[in-house]
Amino acid sequence: MTLTFFHNRSRAAAASCTGALFLALLLLAGCSGIKSVPQGDYLYTGGDIKVTSPYPETDTKAAEAELADAIRPKPNTSFLGMRPKLAIYSAMGGNKETKGIKNWIKTRLGEPPVLLSEAYPARVRSQMINRLYNIGYFQPELAHTVDSTSKRKMAQVHYTATVGKQYTIQQIQYPQGQDSLAIRIRATEPQSLLKVNNPYNLETLIAERIRIDAALKEQGYFFFDEGYLIFHVDSTQQNKVNIYVRIKEDAPDKALIPYKYNQVSVFSDYSIGDSLGSASLPPVQFEDYLYYPDEKTFKAKAILNAVFIKNDDYYSRRRHLQTINRLMDLGTFKFAEVRFEPLDSVGTNGLLNADILLTQAKKKSVRPEVQMVTKSNGYAGPGININFRNRNALRGAELLMLNLVASFENQTSGTAERPAGLTSYEFGADAEMQIPRIISPFDIRISNSMYQPRTRFMAGFRFIDRREYFQQNSFNFEYGYSWKQRATTEIQINPVQVMFARLVDSTEAFSRILRDRPFLARSFDQQFIIGGNYRFTYNTQGIQGRKHQFYISPGIDLSGGLWGLFFRAKNGRPADPEDPNTLAGQAISQYVKTDLETRYYFNITDKLVLATRLIGGVGIPYGNSTVLPYIKQYGIGGPNSIRAFPARGIGPGVYEPTRNLNTDDPVAQSFSFFDQTGDIRIEGNAEFRFPLLDPYLKGAVFVDAGNVWLINEDPDRPGAKFSGNFMSQLAVGAGAGVRVDVQFFVLRFDLAFPLRDPNYPNNDRPKSGLFGSGVLNLAIGYPF
Repeated sequence: MTLTFFHNRSRAAAASCTGALFLALLLLAGCSGIKSVPQGDYLYTGGDIKVTSPYPETDTKAAEAELADAIRPKPNTSFLGMRPKLAIYSAMGGNKETKGIKNWIKTRLGEPPVLLSEAYPARVRSQMINRLYNIGYFQPELAHTVDSTSKRKMAQVHYTATVGKQYTIQQIQYPQGQDSLAIRIRATEPQSLLKVNNPYNLETLIAERIRIDAALKEQGYFFFDEGYLIFHVDSTQQNKVNIYVRIKEDAPDKALIPYKYNQVSVFSDYSIGDSLGSASLPPVQFEDYLYYPDEKTFKAKAILNAVFIKNDDYYSRRRHLQTINRLMDLGTFKFAEVRFEPLDSVGTNGLLNADILLTQAKKKSVRPEVQMVTKSNGYAGPGININFRNRNALRGAELLMLNLVASFENQTSGTAERPAGLTSYEFGADAEMQIPRIISPFDIRISNSMYQPRTRFMAGFRFIDRREYFQQNSFNFEYGYSWKQRATTEIQINPVQVMFARLVDSTEAFSRILRDRPFLARSFDQQFIIGGNYRFTYNTQGIQGRKHQFYISPGIDLSGGLWGLFFRAKNGRPADPEDPNTLAGQAISQYVKTDLETRYYFNITDKLVLATRLIGGVGIPYGNSTVLPYIKQYGIGGPNSIRAFPARGIGPGVYEPTRNLNTDDPVAQSFSFFDQTGDIRIEGNAEFRFPLLDPYLKGAVFVDAGNVWLINEDPDRPGAKFSGNFMSQLAVGAGAGVRVDVQFFVLRFDLAFPLRDPNYPNNDRPKSGLFGSGVLNLAIGYPF
């Protein structure tokens, strides 16, 4: 995109037009919209409440905050004393019927007047009295006055309340009977929300009733309901209340006894509308369970690992919900339901039969994807990705994923330094198996989580052919676990991580590059990684209605630690990069790498969001290694990072690769972007998101900053090492974007411009490409 700046005279004219437009907007916003108020009525501009008490200890401010929420209706939207939406409504015809664009503007951008006749002060006073009673202020006095001006046709309502002492709790008494229900309710008293000397509060009573019901649901009281509890409240003359917790006399008998499971049955091939009595095959007896119809599709043991209700156990709502969650989390069922059938009561206990009904999802799926790849370094070409899934690979709800990838890229654009015509091929295959249980030498059961733990095995192969540079094979294998203790936290740990990559062929031009870049050569050599990694994630984005949402994810990646101890004990000396420890003739990479990503989302309204992200990471090579393996180094830039710069287009530090090459070979010049990686990464992003056209078109303005640096000095990359003045070396970009958000799919267009490029003095960044100094990013999904 080309930016054109006005000549001085044109600039003055433009400023004049801009000023006139701004003045017109101010005049429009300043219009009060009074002309749309009907004759004899007033524009309602809001209300307020003042609470007084003859008792100094009364918290009148808390009472005012409680009552202010009861004031209705809400007045018209205002900004600095102006009502722009009401002004637009009046300018577009007000209460008159309109059509076309005027009606669209009036209804979408405007707002009708809120009238005094809609305020109903007497009704609001009644609601305030109820609220005062609910928080312990009995027999309050409420009054209101209307402050109106005929000339401006505006009115306010002022409410006043006078309260006495707030009533507090003097005594709490739970059911005193000797039946099992009364005894179990009294047993929950230590966890009670009602405390002596606390203020009386109706909301606390409601919460206490819910608490007692939840406690009873864990002790077998299947048919009990919170509505069967009643609170008798007696007030005294000393502003005290006595609270008596009682069970309603009309509570049904079945609600008063606990229930045990008589028989638990599992139907693994249930279809909606089926009759359970029509099962043609006898069940498989597994432990105490009846398992229908057989084990040809699902092994009973594997499915029942996710079932937490058993014969002779008391009903527990938590175990009931945990069973449903775990079964659905297996990923192989579309629906999971537990149906309960009560039997005749036996003594003081009831009996339940439980039928677990499972509707199977489609077992296998194949999804091919054809892509057109366009990269920031000028490469473009087709790619194909074939993904195969089997959701029940070994009859135990194992998820098997096979992924085949192939791509061809050709550098379609170039310069004198980076010529076009270079080609690249890539082929690969990945296989991943997720098993819904913990597989380890030790017996590990995570029985309290609502989510299914998993063991993961993954193996992959990649072949890369950069025709003018090199050919490389790489292999990787991981073994680990993942589990969630609750909806907001997840732990991933891979105790085994093996990655191996080697150059199988290289050109003379690439060999010259590696000779000129010893650090780059070491990063390509040291590609044998044996270690493990760990990541913890805390994420509240899935919790609806929160004004503040957080995402925190620290992680650590290790390689060569145990092997280093083994070789040190064997050789009697520490590792040396000049004489490294090897396995199968290949030096083992040794490093410690840790990173932290944090995000904060401030939901100003349901549709206005301020999203921020801060990422930090550092990798420290040691022992065998003086540099991180290339595949473990940090790069920065691109559509999900610093959007004003291409991927790997920044740093490290203030190093600029094309200005410091020791060769004039144009092929070597085209390979220089491989140098722009580092051992340290710092990045921050801020984005303000807002709607453009509801519900699908949304906009954003953003600013990004960050860079990467080296831990150790590299003489071939001056200015790349991390130092105390790192803040002055941050690349900064800003821009705006449009997003097509249809819930399950987000298409994102972001146009960003560099504000500071640490690689160029005085921000003298060359302009190139279709958009000049701007970078257009086309991406799928939000950047964070």
